[in-house]
Amino acid sequence: MSSQSKDKTAPHRAADTLYQIVPSLYRYKDTGDLEKYFKGSGHLLDQLHATLEQRLADAFPDNPIDGSPACQEWLIPYFAELLDVRLVSPLAAGRRDEVAKAVRWRQGKGTLRVTEEIAESVGQFEVVIQEGWTRVAITPRLNLPLTPTKSYGYRENAPQTPPSIAARHPGLPAVTVDFRCPSGAVEADSYHPGAQQSRVDGDTHDWRQSSFHGAPCYPAHYEDRSLRTVDLRCADWRVGHYHPDTVLLYAVPSAGWFHPDARRVSWAADPGIAFLELIDVIEEGNLTIYRNKTCGTDNFVPVNISRVIKLGQVADGVGDADFHTWRFEGVNLLHTLEADSGRVELIDCAARKVEVHSIDYEQPVITAHSCLIKNIQAARGVTQLEYCTVLDTTLSEVVRASDCIFLGRIRKHHLPSAPPDSGCVRYSRVIKSQAQGGMRLSHVTRSRVEMFSLLFAERGCGVLHPATPQAVRHGAEDGGEMGAYHDFYLSLLAEAVVDKLQDYLPLGVQAVMIPDERMLAMPG
Repeated sequence: MSSQSKDKTAPHRAADTLYQIVPSLYRYKDTGDLEKYFKGSGHLLDQLHATLEQRLADAFPDNPIDGSPACQEWLIPYFAELLDVRLVSPLAAGRRDEVAKAVRWRQGKGTLRVTEEIAESVGQFEVVIQEGWTRVAITPRLNLPLTPTKSYGYRENAPQTPPSIAARHPGLPAVTVDFRCPSGAVEADSYHPGAQQSRVDGDTHDWRQSSFHGAPCYPAHYEDRSLRTVDLRCADWRVGHYHPDTVLLYAVPSAGWFHPDARRVSWAADPGIAFLELIDVIEEGNLTIYRNKTCGTDNFVPVNISRVIKLGQVADGVGDADFHTWRFEGVNLLHTLEADSGRVELIDCAARKVEVHSIDYEQPVITAHSCLIKNIQAARGVTQLEYCTVLDTTLSEVVRASDCIFLGRIRKHHLPSAPPDSGCVRYSRVIKSQAQGGMRLSHVTRSRVEMFSLLFAERGCGVLHPATPQAVRHGAEDGGEMGAYHDFYLSLLAEAVVDKLQDYLPLGVQAVMIPDERMLAMPG
C-alpha cells in the first residue's frame, strides 16, 4: 500500500497537533511518556491520512502541480484502457500526461499546439517546431495574393516600396538568400505578435525569428528558415528534413549528470553545515552512506562534490577490504576518490577517478550502478558495474560488468595489453582492440559510440548522440540503451515522441527529432 506522504514532517504532524491541544498543565507535568503516547497515536493517524490522500490521488491520472501525491503507476494502464490511449512514454510523468490530455489532443489533432504538447509531455523536453512544407522552395505564381505580414508576427503590413524592402516580405517564396541582412533568432518582448516562448534548463526565453529571407547565421539549426529543394531521403536526425510531409522538432540535448542547476560543496572529513544541507550522512554499523537529499524524488538535482576524497587511509597503502564500506548516492565526484582499505559503492553518480587499494578476489571492492566514471582502478580487487559508462581505462584484477559502455581498454594492471584473467562482460560495448583474456564476453558489441561530449564535468558528457548505432542504443538486456543513462531512457524518449505523433499527425506526415545544441544559446 503506497500510503506514505512525500512530506518528511508527515510522521509527526498529528502527534504535534494532539500534544498541543491538551491542557498545558498536562504538558507541564509530562515526563515524556505522554508525548511518546501521542507520537504513537499520531503516527497511526498520519498513516490513515496519507492513505486517504493517496486514495483521492488514485482517482485522477494527471500530474499534480501543487506537490500533492500522484496516482500510483500501476493504475495508469487501467485509465488508458478506459480512454483507449496507447501508452508509449517510458516515464511515469509522460504516461500520466498521455492519459490526462488524451481528449484535448484528439480535439486538436494535427495542430502545431498539440504536436508541441505531445513532444514536451511524452519526451519531457523543450522543442521548437518547423513544418517541412514551409522550408521547401516553390515556384512563384502570378496574381497570387500575399499573406499579410501580420500573420508572420509583424505589427504592421510591410510596405510595397522601395523594392529592397518589399523583397523582404516573409510570404514571398524567395529561394536566393538576401546577404544584406542576417537571419536568426533574436530577443523579443513577450507581447510581440511573433514572439515564441521556450523554457531551457529552467530559464524562460522570449524570442522571434528575424529576416526570413536573410542569410542564415547558423544553418541546419532551429533558427534557420531558408528554403531548400525537396530532400527525398528517408528522414532522420540528419537528412530528409526539407519535405512537405515532415514536421521538424528541434530539441535541447539532455544535460546528463552535469545539470547547470547542480549545487556544489567541498569535501571535508568532518562535514560542515553547507555539506549537511544538501547531503544526508547515514551511519549503519560498518556502512557509511552519503546520500543526496533529492535522490529518489521527482525534483532530483545532482550535487557536485569538489576536492580529493581519501578514505580508509593506512600506512602501507593497502588495507583490509572488510574494514568499512562507503556508499555515495546521487552525487558528482569532481576529483579523485581514493580508498586504501574498505569498499566503495556508487549509485547514480558521476566520478572522475575511483581508486581502491583493498585486496579481495572474491567480493567487489568497487560497486557501481547507473554511474558515469572516467577512470577505475582496483588492481588487486573485483570491480562490479551495472549500467555504467567508463570514459577512459578500467584497471581491475576481475571485472564483472553488465549493460555498460567502455570507451577505453579493460586491463588487469598497468601494462597496456593485459586483460583480466577472469570475470564476465555481458550486453556491453567494448573497444575494437579489446582482448578477451580470461574474461567471458557475452552479447558484446564493438560498434562505434557517438556522444555529445567526452569531457568529464561538461554538459552532456556521456549522453548518446542519435548517430550511435542501434546495437548500443538498444543493446541492453532489456532493450534499452547501454551505459550510465539507461534509467533516464534518453534514447527511448525521442523514439517515443515520434511514435506517439503518428496517431496525431495527418496521414503520411512524419515527425523528425533533431537534437540542437544551439538552443542552449537561445536569446531572450
